[in-house]
Amino acid sequence: MTEMLMEKVTGPQAWNGADFENDSSWLHHLSTEDIKEIEDALDQINGKGLHYKDVTVEDFDLPTLGGKIARIVDEELENGRGFGVLSGLPLDRYSFEDTQMIYHSIIGCHLGKTLPQDIRGTKIEHITDRGLSYKKIDVRGYMTQSELTPHTDSGDLVVLLCVRPAKSGGLNYLTSGATIYNEIVEKYPEYLEPLYQGFHYNLRGNGPEGEFENITKHRVPVFCWHQGRLSVRFNQKAILTAEQLPGVPPLTQLEKDAINKVAELAMREDNVFTAMLQRGDIVLVNNWDVMHNRQAFVDYDDPNLKRRLLRLWVNIPKVRPLPWEIADHYNTGHREGTDTRDSDQAA
Repeated sequence: MTEMLMEKVTGPQAWNGADFENDSSWLHHLSTEDIKEIEDALDQINGKGLHYKDVTVEDFDLPTLGGKIARIVDEELENGRGFGVLSGLPLDRYSFEDTQMIYHSIIGCHLGKTLPQDIRGTKIEHITDRGLSYKKIDVRGYMTQSELTPHTDSGDLVVLLCVRPAKSGGLNYLTSGATIYNEIVEKYPEYLEPLYQGFHYNLRGNGPEGEFENITKHRVPVFCWHQGRLSVRFNQKAILTAEQLPGVPPLTQLEKDAINKVAELAMREDNVFTAMLQRGDIVLVNNWDVMHNRQAFVDYDDPNLKRRLLRLWVNIPKVRPLPWEIADHYNTGHREGTDTRDSDQAA
């Protein structure tokens, strides 16, 4: 078990929703000059005939916006509040292929290294309702239109591009993991030990083939102090459903209460920052600091109008030191994504 401390977190990591009522520093509008740089970079890449997965930062120039993205990653995502939004990418100008290139290879490459998100090696995941039930143990929430339980994704960052919003609903909720931790220290210290000890996760078949294809082989801590920095890793559904799988010990009542208290605090209105993403908005969230979930939504009947977001999992170049217990989330190694045994089929 990682070091168990009762120390509260201070500084920009710990915030609540009210802190942003008169603060829009999280919002970065792409300027005319930014968009011209993006489009010039797109021309350079397309001129080389590259697939988006094969592009590196050496393949194009992003002279000013590249520096802006680096500053956002360092000052706001890793050493600040833990989230930000790039707004105003003019998607109506681009084919879907060019949109993917801009998203993954121009912006994504300047954020860091993109990770696979399933066993097919998918780098860009499509977040859209596929008519599935979130109640099923093996269904990942992004495939439904249900309200999601609070969670963090894999990789240092989760990056979402809004291609089309829903007909109604679909608000994105963000919550500071440090704020939740501070309240537990103050009011519910009995939950700290199980949260530090951590839990096995239901991997839904995305681990390496064999014994640990469906479950984490070790307990993943929810809260982890390491070298003076608190980090968080949480997925309420993945934890609660893991005990239904072979080889996972049943949760004690104290463990269940601790898990549900974290989720309750992550959903409590005063702790939450809400964002309704519009077409062309990109939200960037640090998974080590911020939990997120999504409101249920009502979609259009026309398939061409249905809600669609694109998702990247990204590792940034300069991240805090992390112990293996929290950093190995898929039995694939330190800060790695899913197993990719079927990567030749990647889309």
